[in-house]
Amino acid sequence: MATSTQDMVRPGECIDLYYYDGETHQKQCFPTTQNTKYIQAFQNTSGGSQVFTIPPQMGIQDVVLEMVFPAIAGSTTGLGLPRGWGYALIKQVSFRYGGSSQYFLTGDQILQNALRRQPSRSTANDLFTLGGNFAASTTLATAQTALVVLTLPHNIPSGVGKSHPLPSDLLTQQIQVTVELYPVQQVWTTSSGGASPPANLASGQFQVQQVILNNQGDALARRVDMANNAYTFPAEFVQQKQVIPLTTGAGASSTAQSVVLTGFRSGEVKSIQCWLTSSADTTPNYSASGTPAADTFAPFNWYLPSNIQMSYAGEIYARYDYGSSPLWNLINGNKAPAVDNAQITAGTPPTAASSSLSYWVELPFAQTMMDEDAHATLVHGKPITNGIVNLLLTVPTDYPPVTGSGSVDSGATWQLNVSYVYNTSILFSQGTADYVF
Repeated sequence: MATSTQDMVRPGECIDLYYYDGETHQKQCFPTTQNTKYIQAFQNTSGGSQVFTIPPQMGIQDVVLEMVFPAIAGSTTGLGLPRGWGYALIKQVSFRYGGSSQYFLTGDQILQNALRRQPSRSTANDLFTLGGNFAASTTLATAQTALVVLTLPHNIPSGVGKSHPLPSDLLTQQIQVTVELYPVQQVWTTSSGGASPPANLASGQFQVQQVILNNQGDALARRVDMANNAYTFPAEFVQQKQVIPLTTGAGASSTAQSVVLTGFRSGEVKSIQCWLTSSADTTPNYSASGTPAADTFAPFNWYLPSNIQMSYAGEIYARYDYGSSPLWNLINGNKAPAVDNAQITAGTPPTAASSSLSYWVELPFAQTMMDEDAHATLVHGKPITNGIVNLLLTVPTDYPPVTGSGSVDSGATWQLNVSYVYNTSILFSQGTADYVF
């Protein structure tokens, strides 16, 4: 074999790229099959808590919610649904693996986590649309369906870089996922004097994807004494978001605002995720005990800060001027941090006036790692236990936002939504599990 200068100066393992061999082949050690046959109906189709329990017997991957609004046979005057309405219905999700600690995520965090885990903008757009497409009066004579994936610490909602299944067979207690829904009428855009939205879903259910060992004798607990050993499952932990009101007023976009982030837990922070919303978009307009207002509900109108800077202990870790965060996030990831949205115009009927982008901003501490098995590769973050992070940001120039009715909403306020992303492992031993940060 000829040796070049590059061969001599570049260290590395020799791999045969002409013939497949033992170095370039991989094979599954323990044969498995997968299924999506396990389904459980919601306990209440008007809203409130829905509890999903998964028996401890096999590998668990993605958990999906399937929600359907009935076709409206009568008047649909003034009614509309925002894109992603299935995620907007979620107030919060709590989850517990066996005897582990219980944690919570909000509906918009569930969506943002799913969007940033998609391998491309097109798949992010598809996921957003499948979560409940935009619907106006003229389309509500047919049933409206939302398919929502729950992004929990153990699962990656994509076939690219998909994590191994969570081995619930190592548990002696069930996995529990509780989804708390808003009253279902709150996600509708309504008009004064218009029709009232449905008070209940036509149906709602949980569905889970399971992976099953073909031979149960291959199970880890059959081969290893799990009373004296532990299994480590690599995961990503997202802390429940904080909502921080920002300075309001017509001149807010000309002045940088300082925000102090606190509430960090022990562990390594990989990144901080941010998105800007306006109370004009996120305040539900319909109350079952009141009269609908002529306005829109668009909770996923996420706005891009003009400038943003993150610092810790006097050191700047991320600085994005002139709205440059999408470029930096793109060249350090696989897509721009944005998704296609539809700006709804209130009226009779509501209409999708124009297409827009909803943005989020990723502020990283950890070094970029986008390999397909990155979820199983520990890339260290920044320990910020009992510390504070400072943000300096400027809100967009289109403030105050314009409401769907076309008028300036002077009472609107900017809201900064922030969630912290940590390295974590789920440790299985003695029939239970818990997080290690």
